[in-house]
Amino acid sequence: MFNVDFKNEDEVKDYIKNVGTEYSFQCYKEKTPDGCFRLGDFFAGVKNDFPQAAKAYQLSCDDFDHPRGCSKTGAYYLYGKGFEKNKEKALHYFIKGCDLGNQDACFGAGSVFMSSKKGTPDSELKQDRDKGLKLLETACKKDHQASCFNLSAVYLKGLGGMEKDMKKAIEYSTRSCELGHMYGCVNASRMYKLGDGIAKNEALANKYKERAKTLHDEAKETNRQLHFGQTS
Repeated sequence: MFNVDFKNEDEVKDYIKNVGTEYSFQCYKEKTPDGCFRLGDFFAGVKNDFPQAAKAYQLSCDDFDHPRGCSKTGAYYLYGKGFEKNKEKALHYFIKGCDLGNQDACFGAGSVFMSSKKGTPDSELKQDRDKGLKLLETACKKDHQASCFNLSAVYLKGLGGMEKDMKKAIEYSTRSCELGHMYGCVNASRMYKLGDGIAKNEALANKYKERAKTLHDEAKETNRQLHFGQTS
């Protein structure tokens, strides 16, 4: 471990340089999957060099089958971060990451499949939608909160050409809430309060409302601490 005085600018610069050198050595010389992934995080989070981060993440996936590296690479292609936007390549990396067990990647692939595509034949849209639902369901079953919430939105609003299904909407809303998704709690509370496709239940409406408030307060406190850490 480095003994660094983080109030000393020169020491901090040397420390950052040494960390980058260490991760580069782990990736390119020792050829460790985690080393390449850490190098990607270093370039993204410390240096704000997204093309170099993208290169390291992609290497961790292509050469070493690093699940999170594949997910990150997919996201970078999807949003044009470090790469030119390319939805097909994004989907390739998301699917690979999902097959390797990363639920963020399953969520990414599912979301791409569920996104609307103008001019696509109805038969292909249905195929893509079914693939997307399966991927989101897989991730939700493994406690991925955003996947559960997106499934609730699909059935609540009838997204992707799906028919509305309030029974499934409340099931996935409450599940995402239990996993810590604030807006899942908000939707569940609203549905129980209004009797939106389900029986009214004031007690459950209040329960999920209070859960949403708790999660909101926790998020505010986390953001406050992060802001304090950046300015102290």
